[in-house]
Amino acid sequence: MKTIKLVIQYDGTNYLGWQRQKKGQTIQAQIEKALSSIFREKITIRGAGRTDAGVHALGQVATFIKDLTFPIDNLKKALNSLLPPDIKIINIEEVEGNFHPQYSVKKKSYVYYICCDEYCNPFLQRYVWHYKRAINLSLIKEAKELFLGTRDFSAFSGSTEVKNKIRTVYNLTVEFSDSLCFLDMNWKGSFIRFRIEANGFLKYMARNIVGCLLEIGRNALTFEELKRAFEEGRRPNPLTTAPPQGLFLEKIIY
Repeated sequence: MKTIKLVIQYDGTNYLGWQRQKKGQTIQAQIEKALSSIFREKITIRGAGRTDAGVHALGQVATFIKDLTFPIDNLKKALNSLLPPDIKIINIEEVEGNFHPQYSVKKKSYVYYICCDEYCNPFLQRYVWHYKRAINLSLIKEAKELFLGTRDFSAFSGSTEVKNKIRTVYNLTVEFSDSLCFLDMNWKGSFIRFRIEANGFLKYMARNIVGCLLEIGRNALTFEELKRAFEEGRRPNPLTTAPPQGLFLEKIIY
């Protein structure tokens, strides 16, 4: 039996997230359905991690176990022909049997896009958070340093059964741009791009970090209150969780 690794891109707008559910469309279920059709038996895949409803991916990773009787490139073509147009397999390869898409992960990165214009281009509404409030970008860049390093991120996690909420954030960048290269076009406007790289993410962690930094940027939350949130493991107030459409799982490093 061979371990087959998939690298997947998807627009999460029309899905209830990555993980298979009893009701509603998910990314995992769509890929498993296509694979099961190809091999004429039930195929189950294991993903590197869950993405929430409405969240997108540029490089999600999943594996399944199966002996192939035809070239692996043919499998890629067959899969993409059966999948809906908002899910694409960009790479397929055979990997060592001890490779695990979740437990072999060293780092993950997410990016989050914000449009700061009064009127946001309608073609971008599925992929950015249209944030109209005035913010101080210098404050945000100063505050982001508080998230770096190994910390207990309980205050920035959604409801989850995960007991260990200590994560290491290696890098967090915040960049302003007057254009956004997206959908093979260069969109003009006012945009902010957050990029977070860590050894792992809790539920809503990336979106809560973005939301928290914006609260600081509009002077609704102080540095002292942010530090207290970390110390007490309690969600800061105010904190608006950034909506899902601006978030992309960018890359998984093994």
